[in-house]
Amino acid sequence: MKKKAYLLEVIVRWLIALVCAAIAIFPIYWLFNVVFSPSGMAVAITPRLYPTSFSAGIEKIQQILTKGPFLNSLGVSFLYASFQVIGILVVTSLAAYEFSLCNFPGKNVLFIIALSGMMVPLAVTVIPLYRVIVALKWMNTLQALAVPGMASALSLFIIKQYMENIPVELIEAAKVDGASNFKTFFFIVLPQSINALLTVGIINFVFAWGNFLWPLLVSNKPGSYTASVLVAMLSGTTAYTPIDQLVAAYLLVTIPPVLVFIFLQRYIIESVTTTGIKG
Repeated sequence: MKKKAYLLEVIVRWLIALVCAAIAIFPIYWLFNVVFSPSGMAVAITPRLYPTSFSAGIEKIQQILTKGPFLNSLGVSFLYASFQVIGILVVTSLAAYEFSLCNFPGKNVLFIIALSGMMVPLAVTVIPLYRVIVALKWMNTLQALAVPGMASALSLFIIKQYMENIPVELIEAAKVDGASNFKTFFFIVLPQSINALLTVGIINFVFAWGNFLWPLLVSNKPGSYTASVLVAMLSGTTAYTPIDQLVAAYLLVTIPPVLVFIFLQRYIIESVTTTGIKG
């Protein structure tokens, strides 16, 4: 009886997982299906459920890549996301090291203050940040896109929780050998925290790639548009773009974060299932 109940539970879990996976994958599959089908598929009354024309898809992709600054916007998005991720990893890993493995007066209070940033809505900070960017004359620049997002409270929390599981004996042994705080950080702590760093990097890359509001505010020239902003412009009333080309643009913008997640997702799983070093 217990075996039957357990088997039923496993089947139900797998069914739920498959349904959730289908719901998540279907929009991407439908973009692929519409792109690699003859023109008009997106508004067809009786659409096909599978791609029927590879050549038509290549033609649509070529058309959107040569339409305005679309290829440039992909490059801007990649630089923006990469620059911001690097900044977040540098800032939050250093801060997490201090908060998790070092003792100093007011540590807990400062950590609570840092985490409180997660409770402040974007609408409260966007106008002050925008005025700072204008005062620094950073409009339409890469630093305007990336620098304000480098202080991530969530990333700090994730890395700190991971570093807290590193045995203190390793830190003490490094200090006995005469290692400075920076050497201990770079040669002991960072290598042990690689899974947490990659997890934070993946999360922030996907977020930065799809970010729309902030890039829209600090970029008002076509050459500095990110992919998400340019696609919104192409979809708006200010420019006419055939629906087939729009869907091709959606597909191209969707591919990079999906690939990043697919190839690096194992690090997210490892960072959740492992806690520092096993003794």
